[in-house]
Amino acid sequence: MSFQSPSAIFDAAKSAALPLRRNRAERVFDLHPALHVAMFAGFGLFLAILAAGLMSHELSLPMAICFVFLAAAFATPAAWARVAGQQEGRKQSWAEFMEEGVETATGRLGGGEAIVQVLILPALLVLWALAIIAIKAAV
Repeated sequence: MSFQSPSAIFDAAKSAALPLRRNRAERVFDLHPALHVAMFAGFGLFLAILAAGLMSHELSLPMAICFVFLAAAFATPAAWARVAGQQEGRKQSWAEFMEEGVETATGRLGGGEAIVQVLILPALLVLWALAIIAIKAAV
């Protein structure tokens, strides 16, 4: 296998990209909003598991701060999306997202691949929180 520079990979991916449909408006962050909601839910579940399993009086303020930061981390980009304005045309539906996927710096990802790439970190964090709670319960 020969080495390819990142710019060569990016150029090849751009040339192989599917053209956008003319009647379609792009989303500000390219992903379907359901993925943003699922990611927020994953991070929220991680914090909720830790809060429920490890909560003490001393952790109430740090957990509240973590939940506020989580809400801010998703509310700020949502505000940017509203400020960006609406493009003409309709947005990509969930079925179209699953069929067409999303363009990344290293090439096009199918819908399922994009879901895995976006949600792998929240899923691993939830599993890590469950492992921490299981260890705490066993000790």
